[in-house]
Amino acid sequence: MVSLELRDLVKSWPDMTVSASLVAEAGTILAVAGPSGCGKSTLLRMVAGLIKPDSGNVIVGGRDVTAAEPHTRGIGMVFQDHALFPHLDVAGNVAYGLRRLHLGRADLAERISRLLAAVDLSGFEHRKPHELSGGERQRVALARTLAIEPSVVLFDEPLSSLDAALRKRLRSDIVEEQRRLGFTAVYVTHDLEEAMAIGDSLAIMDSGRVLQCNPPRTVWSEPACVKVARFMGSGPCLPVLRLEERLGVLTACTAAGEFPLAGLAIQDPGFRPENTYVFFERSAARPHASDAAAASGASYGKFSAVCLRADFAGDAVDCLMDSGGELFTLRFDRETAPAAGTITSYEVPAGRCSLLTDS
Repeated sequence: MVSLELRDLVKSWPDMTVSASLVAEAGTILAVAGPSGCGKSTLLRMVAGLIKPDSGNVIVGGRDVTAAEPHTRGIGMVFQDHALFPHLDVAGNVAYGLRRLHLGRADLAERISRLLAAVDLSGFEHRKPHELSGGERQRVALARTLAIEPSVVLFDEPLSSLDAALRKRLRSDIVEEQRRLGFTAVYVTHDLEEAMAIGDSLAIMDSGRVLQCNPPRTVWSEPACVKVARFMGSGPCLPVLRLEERLGVLTACTAAGEFPLAGLAIQDPGFRPENTYVFFERSAARPHASDAAAASGASYGKFSAVCLRADFAGDAVDCLMDSGGELFTLRFDRETAPAAGTITSYEVPAGRCSLLTDS
């Protein structure tokens, strides 16, 4: 197992610059997510050697491969459309990448059999791509990529053309195969749920820049900035009107309400709240219960909001809220979710609130 490191990798066009420094630790999956056009696929193609960067380095297992030809980098790639040859059967597709090894017939057959067994497709050797399901085609594409024994495998939205149920099953298959075979992977997708489910680490990109790279749970609960929080949809970002210190506790005042911020203080007397926001996870807010809060001695942020729409989400309800002119989504269990049109007071533990900037 080897690591993949991108050191200050840059590619510029007149209207766009993609710049990234990222590390995929050996034997892990780095998921890269972001809106369409943010530079995810460009980044992947620079790693693969299909696009030459203007500056920076691609390091595979400690070896600088920035100037190396694609086929000498030890990197394989699984494309969005699988790119299988329709006139070849499964064995022919898998064998395509092995041609340069000039294997004998028996050795080639043994290698193909082993690769198909690795992706649970034994016995599929003579089927054509049109005879396979979407999931089976995806696994053939993976077997063909693994045939060249890459140290790193790149996935460019390989499941985007499949239905939701199949996508969920296949992303589990990809993780299982990666764990079993031990390769390092970079997985690019615009599907946030998929990125969080598949990645050991998650990089969020926007406008060609990496805004944050951490384990998915950290990115969800501790976004680095407002752009990350809003892309993740993990909670509201309420503009701060002013910051006050009350009995040694920093309080953020917003149009929606007031939020004590545990463990924070105004370090700079000239601090200004412009472009500063209160953030808390969307499931942290609960209907206000003053008696319980007073009895516990806990500190809570408090705000009022009107529910504009309540969307049933199986074991939860997602509610579009309006508070102080800000629209955001909160998640409730089915018993505590407000009905559309109702105005309710809510509280959030101070320890769940933080400040974010829009940079």
